[in-house]
Amino acid sequence: MVKNQAEEIRSYLLAKLPVHPKNIVAKAAEAFLCSRTTVHRHLNRLLRDGKIIKSGTTRQTKYFLKTEKNKEVTVSLKDKVEEHKVWKESFKEDFETLPNNVRQICEYGFSEMLNNAIEHSEGTRVDIDTEWESNSIKIRICDDGVGVFWKIKNALNLEDERESALHLSKGKFTTDPENHTGEGIFFSSRAFDEFLITSRGIFYKRENWDQDWFLETANDEKTTGTGLEMTISLDSKRKMQEIYAEYQHEDSEGMPKFDKTNFVVQLSMLGDERYVSRSQARRIVLGLEKFKHVVLNFKDISTVGQGFVDEVFRVFQSKYPKIKIEYTNANDDVRFMIERTL
Repeated sequence: MVKNQAEEIRSYLLAKLPVHPKNIVAKAAEAFLCSRTTVHRHLNRLLRDGKIIKSGTTRQTKYFLKTEKNKEVTVSLKDKVEEHKVWKESFKEDFETLPNNVRQICEYGFSEMLNNAIEHSEGTRVDIDTEWESNSIKIRICDDGVGVFWKIKNALNLEDERESALHLSKGKFTTDPENHTGEGIFFSSRAFDEFLITSRGIFYKRENWDQDWFLETANDEKTTGTGLEMTISLDSKRKMQEIYAEYQHEDSEGMPKFDKTNFVVQLSMLGDERYVSRSQARRIVLGLEKFKHVVLNFKDISTVGQGFVDEVFRVFQSKYPKIKIEYTNANDDVRFMIERTL
């Protein structure tokens, strides 16, 4: 009998959630003459089973069916498309239930990445889908254009598409400087828990659990276009204002200016090469003159050569003496070579 009632309560919850997302606990307790604690126990079971989504805390808590929020939308780029209208018409209502900080991150990332597809992809369509889990939300934006890494490679006359990932991670890079600042990917990649770009067999991922970047290639996936995937926990404490504050400072007129970058040096490594040459160093410093403060992350770099270090910490620094250059996560060998040059 108890088992049957438990199944009845859970069936009731699944049926009534779309109608009573805010007061489902009270409604179920009244319908089955049971305590709120009992209802919460069944809601938690549905959460663990991945059938529902919980948003908010205490009195602001709401519950939703997982399938209710999962959406797939295709946008034609042959017509004039505005990213804020796509958000408002198809997705805004779903995200209104999230805590303000998470909602702002999702709206920012969605708008910036869709705008990139609209204005830079040279494609004909964009496929957008959202995947809600009991504890996270994933946003995917995929276009059928020329591919972000291929486009950057051509714009900078790079030898290898993989080098494009390095320049994206620095920030302030755009193939259309007259109309864009190149901030969208930089800040979006640091706001979400996970940020992934795939294009023409290259996988470029940032995990903000440990602030690490990964770059992989797969020769069997030479599809065109660009795919973006952004994931964030529904109870994330990250805030866009704090992310801005870490990389922006007020200029002489009191206006916030994006003037700091922090990136992983290893992203410039092609294959199993070692960091010994000045040409490798020039990959690192390309575009850094746009910043006032640069932090080089030497994580997983075992050794560097004198020419490489000299090009970064003496030659480039002498050209731009006002830029503050710092380094982090250097092992003893790398630190010795840097300090020797300094």
